[in-house]
Amino acid sequence: MLRVLMVYFSGTGITRFFASLIQEEMEKRGYICDNLNLEEVVDLPTLWQKNPVALNYTIRAERKRPLGKYPWPYQSLSSAMHSVKENPNLSGLREKWQDYDLIGFGSPVYGFRPAPVMIRFLLDLPVFRKKTRAFSFATHDGAQGDFEVFMRKLLKLKGFKYVGHIDHSFIYSATAIMRSNFNHLKTGRLLAKKAFKARKNIFVFLEYIHSLYYGIPYAYKGTNLLDKLVGIPYRLFYSYGIDFILNHLLFGFGLHTDECIRCMTCIQQCPQGLIELDDDDYPVRHYHCMYCLRCLNWCPTNALYFSNLTKNKARFPGPEVLLEAAMQDSIDERLKKD
Repeated sequence: MLRVLMVYFSGTGITRFFASLIQEEMEKRGYICDNLNLEEVVDLPTLWQKNPVALNYTIRAERKRPLGKYPWPYQSLSSAMHSVKENPNLSGLREKWQDYDLIGFGSPVYGFRPAPVMIRFLLDLPVFRKKTRAFSFATHDGAQGDFEVFMRKLLKLKGFKYVGHIDHSFIYSATAIMRSNFNHLKTGRLLAKKAFKARKNIFVFLEYIHSLYYGIPYAYKGTNLLDKLVGIPYRLFYSYGIDFILNHLLFGFGLHTDECIRCMTCIQQCPQGLIELDDDDYPVRHYHCMYCLRCLNWCPTNALYFSNLTKNKARFPGPEVLLEAAMQDSIDERLKKD
């Protein structure tokens, strides 16, 4: 019986949702599959802040539009990749995870890369035995670039035998914070349709995984050539266009003090531990982060915003809320017919 472990980081909840779909499909096949939120494995803010690796868009924003007086000692990704060493606090994971046949690592795609907290975690892992197979999975808004190539390189660096990658584009959860209205019902229906398609892709991927372990011939082609060609101009737009929007129109940290109830939810939810209290006990962030949107989406009063584009706009409630809205509407329609 195949034993699988999946470790993921999720910002808006979409990657968590994808991981649950993969787990369900694996368990249908009789696999033992354990899902672990990365924050259940390690204290993320402490781990990340010890060696704070950041992606280029964060470093550029910090240099051009600093939020505080003192620069945060961010380490570039290229520098971090050339200074890899095992974190003694994670050494026990090698023995703890040795009974798994397959380990998956998942993250949202940020600038064609995993979340910086996931990168820090993977870089700090001990080197595993090459017989331990690993795969990567990701969620994105339509462009993942060379995410898979990066994950293959990184996981091989940590001793894993890399066997493949699966990804899916669900809904544009990041754009909710710039919309005046966010239709839960419409988006929930779209998410349900996307989930159905995701299950079909997962089935194909698991057929390939099954063939690896049980010797059944199976040709796994992954992304087809047409999708790759169509994705090229979109990736170029994403790389330069979205990066420009982030750096010039979105980055920042603001607060409606009259709406803030000082509950500290944003502080508790920040996976990088960058939000703190000021002298009046209001939340403040002096540095640019990876912009996972969790602080905005979890704020119970919508007191937080990043820039004028996100002031008094909608927030992303999470996939469970959206699916519940779609399901309830379906139930109401049936009741009306009856």
